[in-house]
Amino acid sequence: MVSTFLPRAGLALLLFLAAATGRAQAQNFQFGTSTVSFFSSAPLEDIEAVNKDTRAVIDMTAKAFLIKIPIKSFKFESGLMQEHFNDNYLESDKYPECIFRGTFTGPVDLAKDGDYPVTATGNLQLHGVTRKRTVPATISVRGGVPSLTSKFPIKVSDHGIKIPKMVFKKIAETVSVTVNASLAPL
Repeated sequence: MVSTFLPRAGLALLLFLAAATGRAQAQNFQFGTSTVSFFSSAPLEDIEAVNKDTRAVIDMTAKAFLIKIPIKSFKFESGLMQEHFNDNYLESDKYPECIFRGTFTGPVDLAKDGDYPVTATGNLQLHGVTRKRTVPATISVRGGVPSLTSKFPIKVSDHGIKIPKMVFKKIAETVSVTVNASLAPL
């Protein structure tokens, strides 16, 4: 399952890191259930889409992560919005995934219930354009079960996504992205 979504080098690195720590099962996680959504608020229209097919691997010891979001898995209220999103804006046949890879900082105690603010820093590849991003997130532990939440803005022009002038009042220049995921042992 994981090997189909991670490049072999990425999987090999994570397995090496896990073996080196001797705590592979306790320290490596994947997204269990997840929801990645974005919200665009513009003068004439609000647009929201939800994706429940996101995959991720998080190495808590190395504080490293890899997240892959299949673009075509975003679901919209309107089929026409979804078609325009995939064909005209994100060009999902040409750029099928959004990938965020990097490291995070901040103490996390998986043995103790609580909310642990972290900062994720890495390269976000979207629409074929890679940008360095620093994103706030929270890893929460409840009853020994970890989860992750994050909310951050993305300026669409930073990733070469063009908004035609005739629809600029319907699509925001900056969209708000929200991530909610349970974390399951890998």
